[in-house]
Amino acid sequence: MTDSRVLGYNAFRRRFVVLDEDVYAALSEDSTLSRLSEERIAELRKGGFIIEDDLDELDVLDNEIEKNNFSESYYELHVNPTLDCNFRCWYCYEQHQTGSELGGEVLGRLRRHLDRKLTSPVEDFMLSFFGGEPLLKFDSVCKPLIEYAGKLCRRNDIAMRVHFTSNSYLVTPEIAEYLQDRHCSFQITLDGSREFHDKVRFPAPGQGSYDRILSNVKLLADRDIRVVLRINYTLGNIESVEKIITDLLDAGLVNPGNVAVNFQRVWQDFHNKGNEKIKALIAGYGKRLAEGGIFHSIPDLDNPRLGGCYGDRQNYVCVNYDGNFFKCTARDFTPGNRCGHLAEDGSLLWDDGIEQEWKNAKFKREVCRSCRIAPICLGGCRRKNMEMPDNGECPMSYDDARKDELILQRFEAQFM
Repeated sequence: MTDSRVLGYNAFRRRFVVLDEDVYAALSEDSTLSRLSEERIAELRKGGFIIEDDLDELDVLDNEIEKNNFSESYYELHVNPTLDCNFRCWYCYEQHQTGSELGGEVLGRLRRHLDRKLTSPVEDFMLSFFGGEPLLKFDSVCKPLIEYAGKLCRRNDIAMRVHFTSNSYLVTPEIAEYLQDRHCSFQITLDGSREFHDKVRFPAPGQGSYDRILSNVKLLADRDIRVVLRINYTLGNIESVEKIITDLLDAGLVNPGNVAVNFQRVWQDFHNKGNEKIKALIAGYGKRLAEGGIFHSIPDLDNPRLGGCYGDRQNYVCVNYDGNFFKCTARDFTPGNRCGHLAEDGSLLWDDGIEQEWKNAKFKREVCRSCRIAPICLGGCRRKNMEMPDNGECPMSYDDARKDELILQRFEAQFM
């Protein structure tokens, strides 16, 4: 609010309105809207700033959450071929398990799981490989599952996509050629410019990986394989990202549109300040990328209102190399975090009480249902809500200033 204007935001409809103070006052009063013209009332009604008394917006939200999170037309399967990795990044939350591999028994159970799932009413299927570093087991696990699922999808007229969360160090021209026509995408990470990245992401001491990763980004993108290049930054290396942008724009990408840059702050760095500096720098980086035909994004604007995280969906599961299954990839794959295991017939056997706990963990807290930005985050993720007591506090730790910031970010992204 300024001296003469008020910025209104309907978080459910994602619409903004700039109001004169007298209009804002009329909307704020319980008595009457008679001072406003019929035309103005109609505009405000269309934008969702005036609603009918009998419209229960929470009920509408609940229905859309149900529709999106429990849809049977889409299925997503994440597979961890191994929890081993060729890198040892300082911020990684996983306990890497050297020599771990998804063996023949679990592979058979996964095939039977696909037999059960890839039928009507499923119309779209995503097969995603996580880990660990999935390319360590590309030939023994990834290829067999891609080919088996591909046959089922072709037989049952199901659209199929393949995704890898990978450091990409092991990508070869042969792998890229194999994946080229399989509607494939990668998420690949850089940790600052070459100077910073090669200090924290390497296959062995003294061996850098920056140049090879950037080369493989080009290799994949030039094969029409979509790449989300995740740039992990801290307050200490954010200025070095300028060099990544230069290297990426100078890489000679055949189709820059096949690469999207995603800026992510390393979670251990959140306690540091410098938000305004970071915001200004990323705005400049984004402008340079856009001029080069490369899309960029930041996490706060990427959180879909209702689709949410894939882990919120019933028709999603992550199967670990040992046959245990999980509903979240942002936690270590330990027995304490598992939801159940894959049965011999390919069905999912939930641990006692976990399935119902998972279902009840979305948008149930009163603090979330009464929040003015409820449609933006819908109370956060199920996993976090399962771990945190309902003590009346925001599970996302948002105060009013942070809520205002989230709204203003959306305004700036849309209009500035």
